[in-house]
Amino acid sequence: MREEIIVTVLVLTVLAAIEPVCAYEGDPAFAGVTVSGRVLYTGSLPKPERVPVHRDSRFCGETVSIDKIHVERASSGIEDVVISLEGIGRGKPLVPDKTVITFENRTCRFLPRTNVAVVGSVLEILNSDPILHNTHMRIDSRSGPTIINVVQPAGVDVIIKTLQIAGFFDIRCDAHTFMQASMHVFEHPYFAMTDGTGRFEMAQVPPGTYRLRLWHEALGTRTKTITVPSTGSLTVDLGLSPEE
Repeated sequence: MREEIIVTVLVLTVLAAIEPVCAYEGDPAFAGVTVSGRVLYTGSLPKPERVPVHRDSRFCGETVSIDKIHVERASSGIEDVVISLEGIGRGKPLVPDKTVITFENRTCRFLPRTNVAVVGSVLEILNSDPILHNTHMRIDSRSGPTIINVVQPAGVDVIIKTLQIAGFFDIRCDAHTFMQASMHVFEHPYFAMTDGTGRFEMAQVPPGTYRLRLWHEALGTRTKTITVPSTGSLTVDLGLSPEE
């Protein structure tokens, strides 16, 4: 019989510890405008970090290269910057992602390294490597409460979970400490992640003044106040650098 170890810990105290927020109200008839833009890198690029491998080095290699900042050289656009609006309580309907959100253990890495989703979306966790991995998701930080912890030996079937709690999730493989990723789960639909050219877009944004929040794994968090018009569109170009 194929060995399969699945450990799922749902910590009820996490729900109690999360600061209460006003429930988001979705309106099917809501129009709004498009907010789009680009996030550009303005510093010198650091070299990828070489990290020693202490377990399964025959497969993973003696070291692995970790490159946290991906910039398109032609445009200086930064990939995988998470963009979101803070303090928004009403707008277009909140609909879980129709496509499955995937985290894959492949070549001793989590792919993708950064992901975004809305509460209620389905998460698929898979191990494509011929070695054991686990996907350990904690809320807020590496020392935060465990929300999901699944162990997958080689050949184990895909594990499917529903994302029931909003927040920032730190994701690690306890068997290979150099493997890490992050997921941002939102209670509203106004978020995006920059593509390979640094571009992002949020549709049907309500008019008003908001704090636009930027998060990047290596570059940290920034906020910018924006005013969204009632008609037309809004373009916001932003810069990030490690020196800020």
